[in-house]
Amino acid sequence: MDMIGRYHIDGPLGEGAMADVYRGFDPEIGRAIAIKILKPELRGNAEIVARFLREARAAGALSHAHVVTIHDVGEADGIPYIAMEYLDGMPLDRRIELHGALPLAQALALGAQLARALDYAHGAGIVHRDIKPSNIILTDNGRTAKLLDFGIARVGEPDPVRAELNALRTQIGQVLGTPRYMSPEQALGLTVDRRSDLFSLGAVLFEMLSGRAAFDGRSVATLAIQITREKAPPLSASLPDCPKGLQHLLDRLLAKDPARRLDSGATLAEGLERELAALEAAPRGRGLPLRWRLSLTMGAVMGAALFLAIWVVLDRQERAIEQMALTSGTTVTRFVANNVGLRAAENAGLPEAGQDWAPVQAFVDVAARDPAVRRIVVTDASGRIRGSSDPALVGRREATPDAPMISGDAGEQVFADGADYRVRRTILYAGHDFGAVELTMQGTMFAAAAREARTLILLIGLALLALILGICHAAAAALTRPLRRLQAAFQEAALGRTGFRISHRRRDEIGALFDAWNGLADALDNAPAAPDQGPVALEATRIAPAAGLPDPSRRTA
Repeated sequence: MDMIGRYHIDGPLGEGAMADVYRGFDPEIGRAIAIKILKPELRGNAEIVARFLREARAAGALSHAHVVTIHDVGEADGIPYIAMEYLDGMPLDRRIELHGALPLAQALALGAQLARALDYAHGAGIVHRDIKPSNIILTDNGRTAKLLDFGIARVGEPDPVRAELNALRTQIGQVLGTPRYMSPEQALGLTVDRRSDLFSLGAVLFEMLSGRAAFDGRSVATLAIQITREKAPPLSASLPDCPKGLQHLLDRLLAKDPARRLDSGATLAEGLERELAALEAAPRGRGLPLRWRLSLTMGAVMGAALFLAIWVVLDRQERAIEQMALTSGTTVTRFVANNVGLRAAENAGLPEAGQDWAPVQAFVDVAARDPAVRRIVVTDASGRIRGSSDPALVGRREATPDAPMISGDAGEQVFADGADYRVRRTILYAGHDFGAVELTMQGTMFAAAAREARTLILLIGLALLALILGICHAAAAALTRPLRRLQAAFQEAALGRTGFRISHRRRDEIGALFDAWNGLADALDNAPAAPDQGPVALEATRIAPAAGLPDPSRRTA
């Protein structure tokens, strides 16, 4: 078959008990679609055809982000078909078969989506009645769930008599749905409502979280007993870190008595979303007491702030010390240059034999007494050394500085010479250049001063951080003590002992919490005793109708 109606058929996608599914194409709108066509052997059965088309009427009335969209329903050449949204994804059962259980956060998010979809359908008066992994498609790389196949859904009818007759017609001679995910009332052929869908979704959620079926009987009889009488295994057996709130939700969903289940898909979605929010907000560390977590957190924050402050202070301090070294060097250099300028000018006009540089050497000797000065050199206009802190250099030619220049202009330059600073100043007299003074300052002295200041600041910072940690730990311990009192109160209440109250004189939020507990204890003491209903057990004789269940290993559409 290449065409049905106006649609092209490209190839098969899957097969169910009632219909075959093909990938198709709608030429009018240029869109890929999925086409479900009733199997040939079933087209002669008017009731099956009606049920098949009822899927289109039920799902076609729904428009929800997590429900497959029905585009068209019709009959071509006596062949009933449904044209629906084409989903590029993987069925949930295939995903579990290939990769096992879903990650907890993903399962919670997808479960909330499906619960919202069911709540929407139930609000429209539609009960799906066949919730199972193969009817759920995961798209968008597993981030989005789509619910499909309302093939045995029953649309709520305004006439209760007609609705009941239709329900009875369904129950006689057949039990619809997939056995492994049926609710107890559905397996027993009883009237079902939205709570049946919630039971089935609970079984699907269990499988998503554990990677195994909630009810794994190999025969119809065993499976029927498990569904109607036995409790599903605890999720913690497959998920060791299963949150208690999540286990409680599953216990409510899989309750045998519909009255004990959650009342709506919206309630389930809210519960799953709360569990997801709690999972995302949970601290990564395990077993560390609250007082230590608070202390370490506050200590880390304060330590980071203190480190930043110390870094800024040390950076500015080192710059200040460097500036002091440069200021000291330039001051000494200017002093020498100003005092030897006249002598250098006079000597420039005399022959070599008549020049007198002894006063220049005297000024050099005086300036060199500064312990921060490593070397002083005075040169004439020709570059010959005329005065030096090292007498052996007098009379030689000055070497050209090869150190990088830090700052300066034509009259004065500052060079970085390793750890030292070299300052060179031109000797000017009456606007003429008569030589230069070069001074080298010992950077090691200033570096030692910087190291000493840095060490002192770091020690002060560490002492301050230790003090902050101690204060935070004491504050956290003071907070956890009343929490332990409240914990003990809840533990006593769990044992049925509510005859005591928490005495306190606090006027803060902790005091309000204690008062709230005391109010709860008063309410529990004054509440009328409720009869112990115990777990609802279904009679063994009521399992007999389940003998008509289809083979649990068989998947139905």
